Amino acid sequence: MTGATGRVGANLVDRLVSSGVTVRAFVRPDSPHRAKLAAFPGVEIADGDLRDTEAIEDACRDVTHVAHLAARMTLGDGPVDDFYDLNAFSTLRLLEGVIRQAPGLRRFVLASTDSTYRPGAPVAVPLTEDVPQEPADYYGTSKLLGELILRNRAAQFDLPFSIVRYGTVLSPEEADNLYRLGFLRGWLRAQQSAGRRSTLWPLFEGRPDLAAIVDAATPGEPPDTAAGFIGPDGPWTLSAVDVRDAAEATILALTEPGAVGRAFNIVAAEPITADAGAAAVAETFGVPKVLVPLPFTWRLELSIDAARAHLGYRPAYDYRATVEAGLATNLPPADRFVPAAEGADGVLAALSGGNARG
Repeated sequence: MTGATGRVGANLVDRLVSSGVTVRAFVRPDSPHRAKLAAFPGVEIADGDLRDTEAIEDACRDVTHVAHLAARMTLGDGPVDDFYDLNAFSTLRLLEGVIRQAPGLRRFVLASTDSTYRPGAPVAVPLTEDVPQEPADYYGTSKLLGELILRNRAAQFDLPFSIVRYGTVLSPEEADNLYRLGFLRGWLRAQQSAGRRSTLWPLFEGRPDLAAIVDAATPGEPPDTAAGFIGPDGPWTLSAVDVRDAAEATILALTEPGAVGRAFNIVAAEPITADAGAAAVAETFGVPKVLVPLPFTWRLELSIDAARAHLGYRPAYDYRATVEAGLATNLPPADRFVPAAEGADGVLAALSGGNARG
């Protein structure tokens, strides 16, 4: 597994180890999050970098399944070619590694993203897996390249594969940030200042200063106020997924026969409406709620009909349940989660799979 210390990866490791599966985690020696794996006895750590072919081949030796979750979600100020090298060509290196070292491979699962659908200008509501993938941004394009590399290598070498396209992945302890006024103000400013370096740039192209509109509509409102946006056609909507459901869906993609050769949207059973999201935060935390009018309605909704039909995917958590789990002190074993420990910055990076940070 790559990305084993990430928000989905650590929860996937937890579930696999609890089920008696032997996990080999490919981890950078300098990863600041590798201590997360100490909680899972028996995990084999394979030190290496996704640009190191020799380390990758050693890690792939005799594996039966690969879950490739690692990716850089934000471009930042780094070189574009390094960004593409990690997000796209790491997939190629892993595939070459399993071709040479894992003759008994049963499944290769690639974690992808709704950002491959150009989420700032959705072509359909909801988006299904067969709509055109024309991302027109750095992150979505890099992940789409990874998908193309996987499909072509799989056809060439008869590799059983599956692709999971996550929506915005939320960890319970941070989920309330998504509908807090302070977060939304910061998110708008980050997107607008990033311009076309943002994954969502089409959403803001030619628009007025949305952050200024929000500021003018909410003078004096504290940043922890529950908030959402509403447009002429109703509240904004977003398909997100609890990290526990994302981990469970990934296990299904690794194991279900119907997953082979297919890509799946992985989100909650229903999209979050801004009104319902803000209400969940307001009622759970006892804070005021405000809906801010904006001049358009954005609906980023994904269909999970394919995942239901071919994986047997049944997401267990809606947004309110995710938020409430973040406050729970004694969750039953089936509902436990490994915290992402990234706070609002993590939500900002995760929103639609890799938007620019401020």
